[in-house]
Amino acid sequence: MISKKNINLLLANLLLFSGYALGQSTCNCLDNLQKAIQRVEADYAGFPDKITEKNDVAYARLKDRLKKRAISLNDPIACYGVLSDYVNYFYDKHFRIEYNAPIDSVVIEIDAEQVMKTSTTSKPNSITGIWKNPEGTEIAIFKQKDRSYQAVKLVSAADDFPKGFVYFTLTPKGNNYTVKLYNRKINLEIPAKQVGNLLRIWNFQLWAKVGNAPLSEGEKAEWASWQEHKKGLLFKKLNPDLAYLKIPTFDGNEGAIQSLVSENDSVIRNSKYLIIDLTGNAGGSAGWVALMPYLMTNQVNQKSSLLRVSKANVTNKLRDLEPFVKSPIPNEYKKYFPKETLAQYQKAYRDLPSTSQVFYPTPAVNFPLEAVLKYPEKVALIVDDFGGSATEYFFYLTKQSKKVISYGEPTIGMMDYVGMSIPTTLPYKAFKLYIPIEKSSWTDEHPIDRTGFEPQVPIAGRQEDWLTYIIKDLPSRPLNL
Repeated sequence: MISKKNINLLLANLLLFSGYALGQSTCNCLDNLQKAIQRVEADYAGFPDKITEKNDVAYARLKDRLKKRAISLNDPIACYGVLSDYVNYFYDKHFRIEYNAPIDSVVIEIDAEQVMKTSTTSKPNSITGIWKNPEGTEIAIFKQKDRSYQAVKLVSAADDFPKGFVYFTLTPKGNNYTVKLYNRKINLEIPAKQVGNLLRIWNFQLWAKVGNAPLSEGEKAEWASWQEHKKGLLFKKLNPDLAYLKIPTFDGNEGAIQSLVSENDSVIRNSKYLIIDLTGNAGGSAGWVALMPYLMTNQVNQKSSLLRVSKANVTNKLRDLEPFVKSPIPNEYKKYFPKETLAQYQKAYRDLPSTSQVFYPTPAVNFPLEAVLKYPEKVALIVDDFGGSATEYFFYLTKQSKKVISYGEPTIGMMDYVGMSIPTTLPYKAFKLYIPIEKSSWTDEHPIDRTGFEPQVPIAGRQEDWLTYIIKDLPSRPLNL
């Protein structure tokens, strides 16, 4: 329930933060749905695989149902629900619809006694209690009658929302949670999990519990690694033989990862073992490239992905290929572009405008082997059920190394279809449709969107205990010879 004394402040924030969405013309939902359908059927790489003779009647019925819902709608929130139902039909976490919506939250009346009770009665492993993030914001998480949990503001210097403002709502799902954020509407389920005294909201928020359960040394180090917007990067020497590198996100982190790796290169090269911890990492950019020298035992080959041929997709891909065809390759990158690779890029650039293929194999560079490093002798790669996108792709490439041993649990599964960095703008400008235009080399034979990639060494039990297990197991684990 919205507090009367805070409603004016809340409305002021709504106007401040959502002017873009509110400034749009009326949302004609049917126009938006039809535009989405047209672009998806023409451009989505998964469409020919997912809509076949077996289900084309069911798909046609889905479109009819959604059009009937949309025809009388002009409310953006209701229309977003229709668009989400359409996108979710394809079961592809890389395929998404986002709505740059007004702030969606409430303000709850809370008092000091209520906060104190929550702080003192919360059990160590309970999600309820007082939490803080590395920027100094404090929240209280309260259980609701419907079994969900609301995270409400206690104090923050990062915004002007009133005390009691609900930043996010957690809904239990298995042993973890799904999250509804006040400032983001996306059809994709955002996962969260509690690991010891830390609460991870996929790869972009970390909260530490305050009160009767002090953080362990490892938790303190992880929490501190998110301070000053460092995105959780952490390197340390665990023992004389073992170096540890934690990368909880590749999103916008490429330069920072390169710097951290360069700073510790000599330490890594003099450590018998290396642990690369990618738990929580939903992907992002190609920050993993900096890690390749430590794990390579042979040339690492990137197979061609398959572009769904359409006018829009070809235009976008030609834009990507053009610099490699029309401009000289910088000296530092020439090792990745031998004559045969450049010839593949040039051929694709020539062929794409006139090809009659449904899917066209687009070229990719390989990582030539310069030397097999003596150390690290073994590399442990840790993944969990938050791992997706670029993390899954890196996991796939590491299978070519005889040094790498993967640990953890299956990844989330979101890499069969890729290439959705350019959004499709719908008639209502606050909607953005992100359509994957390529499929990965493995998708036809071994799709992973419903299973994720399976690590070689599955680990059961609490995630906070995984590292202890791996430290003991890695030295005796045989290599992938």
